[in-house]
Parts: sequence; C-alpha cells; structure tokens
Amino acid sequence: MDFANFEAANFNPALLPDGAVKPTAFFTGGFQEEKIKLVDICIVKFKNDRGVVLSVNIAHAVVDGYGFNMFMHRWAEISKELVSDCTATDFGVSNVVYSRSILQKAVPTPQKPLLSELYKMYIPGGYLSRLVAWVSPGIRGKIVESIHASADISISCFHVSRETLDQLRQSVKTISATDQRISDNDVLMAAITIAYAQSILKHKSEHPDVGLASWLKPTLLGSSSKNLKNFVAVEAADIRHRIPNSNLETYSGNSAISMMMLNPIELLQMPASPEVLTQVALGVRKSTEGVTSEYIAQSINGGDAESDVVLRPLIYKARVAERLMATNFSRFTLYKTDFGWGIPQFVAPANTKIPKIATFFPAHPSKGGVYVHLVDSVSILQQMRTNSFWAERFEFVY
Repeated sequence: MDFANFEAANFNPALLPDGAVKPTAFFTGGFQEEKIKLVDICIVKFKNDRGVVLSVNIAHAVVDGYGFNMFMHRWAEISKELVSDCTATDFGVSNVVYSRSILQKAVPTPQKPLLSELYKMYIPGGYLSRLVAWVSPGIRGKIVESIHASADISISCFHVSRETLDQLRQSVKTISATDQRISDNDVLMAAITIAYAQSILKHKSEHPDVGLASWLKPTLLGSSSKNLKNFVAVEAADIRHRIPNSNLETYSGNSAISMMMLNPIELLQMPASPEVLTQVALGVRKSTEGVTSEYIAQSINGGDAESDVVLRPLIYKARVAERLMATNFSRFTLYKTDFGWGIPQFVAPANTKIPKIATFFPAHPSKGGVYVHLVDSVSILQQMRTNSFWAERFEFVY
C-alpha cells in the first residue's frame, strides 16, 4: 500500500486492505469463532518503508478510552526503548493497576434504591434481552453482528478548527450571560445533537416506514418513536477524577459510565440559532455536572444488578431514530504515542458497524481542532453533509 495515496485520501480507513481493521460490537473475534480475543492488533506496512498503519481493537469489557490511552503509551514507551537498543531490564515497572477491586473500594455505597437514578437510562427488559444475556459471549457477538450486518452502515469524518470551537464557546458564554463554565465538549455535543437530530428527522420525513415494516420494527425492537417528544443524547463519562481521593488515575480497566441529555425535538427542529445552541450546550453542562457520587454509585452498582441491564438500550433502542451515543477522546494525548519513529500522522476510530455513534478525536498538533467521526447509514451521513449549520462549521474529511 502506498502512503502517498492514503495521505491524499485524508487517511480514509476504507482504503485499507480487507481485514486490516477489525472493529466489533462487543468482543473481538467473537463473531466468527467461539473463542474471544480480548485484543486484536493488525499492522499494515506501507511500500518503501514509509511507515505503518496500526489497528488496535481491545474489548470494551477490558478497558475504556482512558485505559486504552494508558495501554498505547506504555506500549509505545517500551517500543521506543527497544529502538534505542535497551534491554528488558531497562523498562522499569509500570504503576498501572487493573484489578477492579480498586474501583469497587473507591465507589461509594448508593444512598437511594438501586436503579432509581437510572430508570431513564436502563429501560425495562424483556425476553429478548434476557435471552441474549444468557447465551455465551461468542454467540451473543454473532447475534449483535447479524443485527447490523445487512445494514448500509458507514463512517464519516468531519473537522472543526480551534478557532471555530472558540467562537462557539464564546457565543454560548455571551448569550447565557453567566459565569457558568462552558467546555469544548459542551459545544461539540450541542452542535452534533442539533445537526444530527435535524438530519435524521428530515430523513424520516422523506423515507417513512410503511406497510409491514412500520409494524414489525416497533414490535420486535421496542423502537416505536412515532410519538417521542425528546431526542436522547448519551455520552460516556469517566469517573476517575470525579470521586475525591479515589486514586483511580492508575486504574486501566473500564470505569466509564453514561450520562444522558434530553432535548425537545420541537427545539431541535428550529433553525440552529446561537440561542438554540446555547440552550442545548447548557443542558450538556448540567448533565456533566450531574455525574455526582450518588449517580456514579448507582451506575456502577446498578450495572451489575440485572444480567441484561446493559443490553437493553442496544437491543430495544438501537433502531430509534431520535438517539445518539457519543464518546470524547479529544483530551487524550494520542499524538504523544511515539514508538520510536515519531508521533502518529493520524488517529481515528474504526467503523464499528453500529449506527448512531459519534466519537471526538484530537487532530494532529500541526492542524489543531477536533475530528468528529459519525457512524450511521449512508443516507443519514449524506444529510449531515448537507445540513447548513453543520457544513458551515465542520469540514467534511471523508
């Protein structure tokens, strides 16, 4: 594979050879074989020693984004030492802790009835979610994969500059007329919530379900959204720095929980004015600050309360149009993972084949800003590209 061609295509992963990227929904390798691979790594070498593409897929049950970042840095650190002809004894001992006991000790005991704080997030279960939770992880992976295998799912990448982000933040701060802290994440989530909601609602109006499909979808998936009044945006929240004196900074396991933002569909259908952006961004800030010790305790303990609790949103709400799941990697130091030959030219997620997922990644230091990666149907992604509010601020990359 030629690096120049890959670079000219803005590092679009679609150009990589088949099998070079192996994204999965639950467990790596669980769809084609009964054995589960917790880590799947593939290296594609460019012609004339121009570099490599490193594809790393670690099961979410093992790590979250923070733990993934720790793993990559430690791997790069050891590689760099080997390039410098150091011996194994020179690597030192890592202070990373994987045992989940450190998390269990840090998380406080819930003060309210279990799941009482999460009833909106963890919807009631049914026979289908309990069945999927009961089967082996390998079979579960195949079931999840088959749900999305026939869908026309793709991934698009957009770039927002540092200047535009600063302008959006300042606009929100000015209109809100308060001393409320507004972060990049607040305006990123607000912007994509508005543009994505408008895109899928426009698509639904142009391509409504008719006939048998209009009955089967809500019946089988519990996804009747005809009378929904709110658009649901869910974002992963890391608890490591949210529990005082927890010493979780060295914990490499999965400690991410979810926070949810509800916005009236009627609001999001309005023209994307600075006032609408401000209202949605303030809602993101409120949800972020709502991740309290009690909410964390409910999330960690509630997730273990019933076997199918984390499967319910995926199974019953996967096809609800008015929903988006987002994860923010933009604060991670991904461009400092030097394996001994310099920092990466481009870092991006793979196409998970699960729709309605957005991820925010940092851009290369020479470029600045943030990349927004969105997974959905080709038609929805096309609607995003033509959304005027989005297109004016977020440059299409691939």
